[in-house]
Amino acid sequence: MKVLPTNDFEKIQSGDISAYEKIFKDYYSFLCRQAFKILNDADEAEEIVQEIFVRIWNKRQEISINSSLKNYLIQSVKNRCFNHIKHHAVRREYSNEYSKEQNFIDDANPLITSELDEKIEKAINRLSAERKKIFLMSRQEGLKYKEIADALGISIKTVENQMGKALKHLREELVEYLTMAIILFIETLNNL
Repeated sequence: MKVLPTNDFEKIQSGDISAYEKIFKDYYSFLCRQAFKILNDADEAEEIVQEIFVRIWNKRQEISINSSLKNYLIQSVKNRCFNHIKHHAVRREYSNEYSKEQNFIDDANPLITSELDEKIEKAINRLSAERKKIFLMSRQEGLKYKEIADALGISIKTVENQMGKALKHLREELVEYLTMAIILFIETLNNL
């Protein structure tokens, strides 16, 4: 492998594609072997070296080489490989934490969901007959306030008032349960 004279890199900086192809041919395999020694993965090693060469071409006018081109390329490969390793370690750590949280949520979800469903049903059953009917038409049947008003022969304003009162009632009935569920969830996450 030849050391590329400085003036050849200057040719690359001026856009000389043949000088660029020359460094690619001279250094590509060598740099892939260097990256493989660090990563122990041939595909990732090649990808990193390709990224370095793309960067060299794209940033050729901004790059300043204070040592030999060979040293610059070797250092670029090392830096990129170590960044790659750090990035994967962070992703792996995040993935592990996310899996723990998701497992807790999945495990707790049937219990929380069934208990919450039961509490909601009881709270709805404690609504007055008219308020309960309006609430169920809105939430279960998916009707708009105007459609409910037309079906029951009442004003939209009455529907709005009854829905507001129904939702307030449900919030009051479920506040203790929801607060406990949130506290339990936060404590469990802190213990992970």
